Amino acid sequence: MNANMNQATAGAVVPVDPASSPYGSGEGASSTALPEIERIFAAVLNHRNWVIAAIVGALLLGLLATFLATPEYTSTARIEILPDSPVDTSVAEQRDRAMVNEVAFYNTQYSLLKSESLADRVVRAGNLTADKDFIEAFKLDVSEAGMTSSERKGLTDKAARVLLKQLEVTPVRASSLVDISFSTPSPKLSAKLADLWVTQFVQATIDRRFAATSDARKYLEARLETLRQNLETSERSLINYTVDKGIVNLTSDTDASGRTRTQTLVAADIAQIGSALAKARENRIAAEAELSNTMTGVAQANMSTIGSLRQRRAELQAELAQTQTVFADDYPSVVSLRAQIANLDKSIAEETRRSTQGNREAYNAAVKAERDLQAELDGLTSRYNSQQRESIEMAILQREVDSNRQLYEALLQRYKEIGVAGVGTNNVSLVDRAKIPNSPSSPNLFFNLALALLAGLLAAAGIVILLEKLDSSVRDPQDVLPRFGLPMLGAIPEVLGGSVADAITDKKSATYEAYFSLMTNLTFLTEHGAPRSIMLTSSRPQEGKSNSSLCLATVLAATGKSVILVDADVRNPSLNRYLEIPNQRGLSHYLSGDQDLDGMIERLPKFGFSIITAGKMPPNAAELLGSDRLGTLVETLLTRYDHVLIDSPPLLGLADAPLIARRVEGVLFTIEANATKNRAIATALSRLRMSGAKLFGAIVTKVGARNQVYGYGYGYGYGFSYGSGKSDGQ
Repeated sequence: MNANMNQATAGAVVPVDPASSPYGSGEGASSTALPEIERIFAAVLNHRNWVIAAIVGALLLGLLATFLATPEYTSTARIEILPDSPVDTSVAEQRDRAMVNEVAFYNTQYSLLKSESLADRVVRAGNLTADKDFIEAFKLDVSEAGMTSSERKGLTDKAARVLLKQLEVTPVRASSLVDISFSTPSPKLSAKLADLWVTQFVQATIDRRFAATSDARKYLEARLETLRQNLETSERSLINYTVDKGIVNLTSDTDASGRTRTQTLVAADIAQIGSALAKARENRIAAEAELSNTMTGVAQANMSTIGSLRQRRAELQAELAQTQTVFADDYPSVVSLRAQIANLDKSIAEETRRSTQGNREAYNAAVKAERDLQAELDGLTSRYNSQQRESIEMAILQREVDSNRQLYEALLQRYKEIGVAGVGTNNVSLVDRAKIPNSPSSPNLFFNLALALLAGLLAAAGIVILLEKLDSSVRDPQDVLPRFGLPMLGAIPEVLGGSVADAITDKKSATYEAYFSLMTNLTFLTEHGAPRSIMLTSSRPQEGKSNSSLCLATVLAATGKSVILVDADVRNPSLNRYLEIPNQRGLSHYLSGDQDLDGMIERLPKFGFSIITAGKMPPNAAELLGSDRLGTLVETLLTRYDHVLIDSPPLLGLADAPLIARRVEGVLFTIEANATKNRAIATALSRLRMSGAKLFGAIVTKVGARNQVYGYGYGYGYGFSYGSGKSDGQ
């Protein structure tokens, strides 16, 4: 048999959806999708030759570019750039704002280091348009004769663009240092350009600060004069208004925001009268409480006299009581005592009346004082309210005075600071001058090779992606069901270094195990077990359908079934060549009318089944296969054999397979892994379905090392070698 007939089998069967499977759900391999990393690995492995070629080609190009490149020398000078106004604060928001301002400052400095104006300044300072080393290094076109002003300016601009192209500004991380580097073919020129650049940058910074200081002083002087006049005018207006309105300000102070707060004479009087009124009201309330009390207030002064009188009366009353126990009421001593007691009662009543009158006079005086103070307060309040209405205009004038004063004082302070600081010390200083390099900085062989390797990897990735997009063949047997709606009944491994005939006769081989698994799956397709009449076909030639017919017949025969294999590919018969048997009389002869069926059947003891070869190629193959003779043949063979297998021609380009499919119980569709395109498979399946054929499922053949990542290729060999008794150190 030719090499195209060699094929392989992975006996694993992909389980299908019970709703679409003809045999239901059984125990099969898991259909879990492979991780994306495994698919990428499979793609790289499948196209490894392209990947290796892309990487090697890129490395060779990198190596060639390195050897052909002109050596360049890099010289670096270092400067320090300090912020103009360092901020020292512990407030979080201010610190964050200072950091933002500092970032903006340094970004501005980096932009200034790369500015065209600095490049023009360096060209003029170093007279680079007349420097032979510079002109030769960068191939500048300098006329030997005299140049016009426009030509000279064009040459200067070109030299400046060359400098900016060669310039490299590199800030040193976590510091205020900046490295300025130049790379040229001349080591001396590189050092010269780096020194020129940092020197001119420092000088440009000084010039810029001096110009800014001079302009600022002129501007501030003019602005201060204007603000001074505004302040004088606003103060004069405020004073005139207070004089006209009779407003007397006793005190004035300025708060934290710079606003002036004043206290007028009326407001001070109101405060004093209010305090006195509160005191008078307290006195009136106290006098009112003492009005009927003879023991407090003014009556308190007579309290001792009244007390002594009452004590004397009590003594006389006691003496009278004692005398009455001895003498009668008309006794002179008794009458005298009664007269004394009556006089004391009159004295006590008089003193008590005098005390009460004193408290009332004190109360009346307190009421009068309160009323007088209230009247005075009402008058002052009315006057104050009138002044408050007038003070609105005064407050407006006062705010104008405060604003003008704040602006004037702030601008005056800034003017003093500029006058004291002047240009001051420059915030840019030179740290390290450029040195003449001893060795070239480029080309860097290792860097170029690493870059070339990266480019090669990217190119290889692009090639793999492109090839994967263009490749629409079946690589993962599990894709048969989602792509074509066809159950995958078996995956057949590729056979290398031998023939399928030898492999299928060895029951310990992976090929036999794969087809045995296929045969097992066929037993679930119908109620009576494996279908009795089966046609095997494919979309195009050399996909392994003939080998699958031979192997499936061998496995069925090994189970004790009687099997006959019919080669129906009368246009291009292959089973007779593969089995090395004659093809004198066969299917074409029977379909043409030959009734000697027994003479066409040949027994194959090695494989355990019988075969009918294709016979001679007829001129009208489609007509013969479409005749009723084929159906009669199948029915006749089914009466004599348990299973009839028909190896049919491929579908595309021929009408034979659909004609045969109507005569059998069902069809097994063969797909070659990594070869047959999706469109060809879909077209072939469409033709079969249109003919009314019943599709049992698909067989994926020639599954090899490219498909190992999908879980196919080694399972059966391991299974039978594990218990062989051979010791190989594993």
